[in-house]
Amino acid sequence: MASLKHSTHSVTIEAPFDVAWNYLSEWRNQTEWATKFVLAVRQEGDQIFMTTPNGEVPITWQTNREHGTIDIIFPGDSLLPTRLSQIGDSLLYTFTFSLPVDVPDPVFEQGQANMDEELANLKRIIEARAA
Repeated sequence: MASLKHSTHSVTIEAPFDVAWNYLSEWRNQTEWATKFVLAVRQEGDQIFMTTPNGEVPITWQTNREHGTIDIIFPGDSLLPTRLSQIGDSLLYTFTFSLPVDVPDPVFEQGQANMDEELANLKRIIEARAA
C-alpha cells in the first residue's frame, strides 16, 4: 500500500527559457514566489536550509539545465521534483509534492490550493522579468 499521496501542478509561462531557468534554478528565489511553503532559506557552508511551516530542514538542491529539472530533496530522501519544459513557444513548469496518506484531506487540499497560488506568483514574477 502506498505511504504517500501526490499532487502535481503546472503553470504555463510566457518567457524565454533562459529567463525562467535562471530564476527558478536559484534556490534563494524560493521565498519570493513559494510564499506559503518556503518561509526562509539560508546557507551554512555547503548546506542549504529551508524553513517551512514545519520548521527548518536541511535540503539538497539539484539542477540539470539540459533536462530542465530542479529537484529539492528533504531529509529521508523525500523528493519534490520540478521541471521546466519548452513546449512550442511557451514554457511549462511542473511541480509535484507528496504528503503521507494519513494527512487529513482538508490539509492536503489546502496544500493543493497553496501550490496553485504559488505557481501564479511564479508566473507573474518570471513574465515581469521577461518584459
